[in-house]
This record gives sequence, structure tokens and C-alpha cells, in this order.
Amino acid sequence: MLASLPTASELLALRASQTSASFISSSTHDPRPHRVVIGGAIFRPSSTPPSVLIVQRAATERSYPNEWEIPGGHVDPGETILQAVEREIFEETALKVTRVTAEFEGFHYLSTKYESDESDRDDGKLVVCTCQLNFCVEVEDTDGIRLNPEEHQRFDWCSLENIEQFKMTPAMKKVVTDALYAVDSIDRTSN
Repeated sequence: MLASLPTASELLALRASQTSASFISSSTHDPRPHRVVIGGAIFRPSSTPPSVLIVQRAATERSYPNEWEIPGGHVDPGETILQAVEREIFEETALKVTRVTAEFEGFHYLSTKYESDESDRDDGKLVVCTCQLNFCVEVEDTDGIRLNPEEHQRFDWCSLENIEQFKMTPAMKKVVTDALYAVDSIDRTSN
């Protein structure tokens, strides 16, 4: 007998109590992730077509400088995944999350770390597998966006109609597209 997949509300309840360590230990992905990061899709209220907040990485970032992404970041040790969503959104945008409405498709990626304390190798290089979990969130007010200039330099609202004007990795372009489709399906089911 096949195990049934959790419902959307069951999955969010799990994420509310799940830490990165418990997520990693239960992961069946190969390779198993070393760390967990989150992305938060914030939608512009009452926009037609739907649009999601994207932020442009600082020019000084070592990875993907000047590229656009949804706000997000790492899950701290001992922090639940949904606590990380709230903290990262606030740290990166100064927006307060009022509700996480859905989780949508995430992805895994490999990156090279050069910090010698993370590697037993002589060259200081370590390939790290990261899992990014993505969530649709509601915030108190989208008028108060303030970026952390050490991480991001600009923000904009991205829709399916204007997505091509923003430089993004293929994975992030898929995340933004998936978020826009997710909010459309959430809107249809709540009406």
C-alpha cells in the first residue's frame, strides 16, 4: 500500500515544528542536503496580473551578484522552518509575516564552500547540497519595504508579463513562475 501524501495544511503544520536538522535527517534526496534555506513569495495585494516581490542581490555578493530572487535565507540551528520564513523576510525586507499560506515546489542545488573549517580537504573546498523550501506568505503591509543593503540593492514586483526583464538563475525563474501560479490557484480555491 502506498503512503498518502500530506495535505497542504498538514505539510505547513509539519514545517511549523520541523527544524533543519529534522528535515535533513528525514530527507530521501540523493545527495542528502547539508543545509536548508527558505524562500518567501510575497504578493502585491490586489494586483492584476498577480505580482511577487523580488529583490536584487548586492553587487558585492560572491554568489550571483546583481541577480534577482525572492527574499529568503538559511534556517538557523534550532529554529523551525516557519520561524526562519518570518525571520528572513523581516531581515531582508522589514516586512512582518502575518501568515504562511502555502508551500510550493522547492529545489536542491550544489555549491562550493571555501571555508576551511567546513572541510577536511587540504584545498578548503567542500561541495554542499542545499535544499530550498519555498512558501507563499502574507505580510502586514507591503508599503514599508526596507532592504538590508549588505544583501540587496533594489526591489521590484514581478509578474508573468515582465519576468524576462529581470536577470535570474533558471532555478529562481522557475521559483518565481511557480509562485505566481501558486497564488493564482490559492485565489481560485479561496473564492
